[in-house]
This record gives sequence, structure tokens and C-alpha cells, in this order.
Amino acid sequence: MKPIAREDRGLPARIAGDIGRRITLGDLKVGETLPREADMLAALGVSRTTLREALKILSTKGFIEAKPRLGTRVRAAEHWNTLDPVVLSWQGDAEDQDALAEELFEIRLSIEPLAARLAARRGSAAHHAAIRAAFLRMAEEQTGIDAAIEADIDFHLQIFQAARNRFLLPVSSVIRAALSISIPKTMAASGGFGQSLAQHRAILEAIEQRDEEAAFAAATTLIASTYKRNFS
Repeated sequence: MKPIAREDRGLPARIAGDIGRRITLGDLKVGETLPREADMLAALGVSRTTLREALKILSTKGFIEAKPRLGTRVRAAEHWNTLDPVVLSWQGDAEDQDALAEELFEIRLSIEPLAARLAARRGSAAHHAAIRAAFLRMAEEQTGIDAAIEADIDFHLQIFQAARNRFLLPVSSVIRAALSISIPKTMAASGGFGQSLAQHRAILEAIEQRDEEAAFAAATTLIASTYKRNFS
């Protein structure tokens, strides 16, 4: 572990992130015991309070477990809070990026069509306008690549907002992660948004017309075809 030059308010999160990434990369194995507190304090050069806050973050997210006389051990991946956006960011350097992206896509395929259906049913005029605004930003020819990607992500996230389901909203962080991985790959393979713009438009128009079944079908078509381009 590298020593920390100085302490700040975000230091516990940074230390937790460093250890969390080492766990996701397999540098720290499942069942392995973390170094003793005194050794970690000496290695990091931080206060005991800061270290304990960092370990509390890791424990809350399911990465470690402390037991009397056994020390603090690394937990298996099944205990991780994988839907947490922070945990997703820790996995950004994992070796199985393709597998991670595919699993995120599977979540999209199971959830986004439902969100589109609910957006058609429950979304207000303001919600629908926000979805259209994101689509128009995607479709503008002068939009730069980075801005177009962000507009595409916003298009999908606005649908989740329009669904007005409090249990779907936390999943939007997973959708953002999946889109951040897949959109650049899809654009590189197809040369831009041209192939998917019509599919995005079909989702938008079905939602605006409050046609729930058409919105569900259009979202399924978009995600299934994108999945095929990325993983077939």
C-alpha cells in the first residue's frame, strides 16, 4: 500500500477504493486476511479513524468481514453490493471486462423494456419532453462524439425517471455503467449513431403516444440488436 501524503475528507473513500479495486482484480484473494491495523496505518500514513472509516465502507459494500480473533477477511463476490455505482467503478480495471459488459447488458434487456412501458403509462408531459430533448441532442449532426454519447445515456436515464418507480431508479446507475461500456464499442463497430437512431425514435414516439406495448417492444428491439452487435 502506498502512503498517503495528507489527509482530507475524501481520504477514507480513496483508501476503500484502492483496496476494493485490489479485491476485484484478485490481488487480495477471497478468504485472505487484511494486514494488521498497525501495519496498515504504518503503510498508509493515515490516522486510525481514517482507516477505520475506509474499512467500514468496504464492509458496508460487502467486500470484507471482521470477526473476533480471525481478523478482517475478504468476502466472496456473491456478497458484494454489485448494483452500487461505487462498486461498479471499482470493477473498471477487472480482467473480465467483456464478461462484465455482457452481464450488464443482460440486466438492461430485462429491465429497460419495463421502464419504457412504465414511462409510456406514467410519464408526465415534462418527462416525455426530457426524453425527446435527449434524443434531439443525439440526432444533431454537429454534436461531438462525447456529447452524443452523453445524450444517448441521458435518453435512457430519462426513461427511468419517467417510469416513476422508486425501485427502478437505483438500477439506473447500472444502466449508465452498461451504456458507458457499450456505446463506444457500438459506435466503433457501426460508424456512428445512424443505425440506432431510428430505434431510439421508435421508443420515443411509442412513449409519447402512451402505447405501452409498442414502447416495450421498441426498447427490446434496440437492446437486443445492440447486444448482438457487441457480443455475437
